[in-house]
Amino acid sequence: IRLQSDHTIARDSRTACEWQSFVDNQPKAQAMFQFVFHDLSIFGQNIDDLVDCTEVVPIPAPPQGRTHLPAGMTMNDIEQACAETPFPTLPVDPGPRTAVAPVVPRRRLPL
Repeated sequence: IRLQSDHTIARDSRTACEWQSFVDNQPKAQAMFQFVFHDLSIFGQNIDDLVDCTEVVPIPAPPQGRTHLPAGMTMNDIEQACAETPFPTLPVDPGPRTAVAPVVPRRRLPL
């Protein structure tokens, strides 16, 4: 899954290199997500009116293995956007190209 916001952040010259630095560095990605998510969650809110419920959020399992490309892809499929640092070389899963089912738009029901 790729969110449009992630796609845009990864290609903007102001953020591309920082975004790329998260590749194969889950602890850094988690630390930055936590910081950014906190700031976004209180944006426009009175912090004194909020209830801290972070203790119910589970700690994610540590990553298994290494960051990798899906079967059938190559490093040529990477849309390199950071001009300052080369993209890390990633291993490719063996086997035929990974298939992803198409997303069918939901129909709106009449009111």
